[in-house]
Amino acid sequence: MNVSVEVTGNLLEYLDQKVKQGRYKSRSEAVRNAIRLMIQRDLEEQLRQSGLDPETFRDIQKETSGELLEKRFKELS
Repeated sequence: MNVSVEVTGNLLEYLDQKVKQGRYKSRSEAVRNAIRLMIQRDLEEQLRQSGLDPETFRDIQKETSGELLEKRFKELS
């Protein structure tokens, strides 16, 4: 789905600078990344409101993912 967004002035200059620096391949990629960062920030805020530290949550998530991978690897061996 395509969406048009009007970006003017300093915001457009900043966006174009990031693309020129090679940080992003296009304006669209930069905007998509900005939206992903907003989602991440919102999720971290929800975790904090639930009494969970986002960093602790990420550590648990990594550990759990690792355990699941190890279990699957053993099952395939």
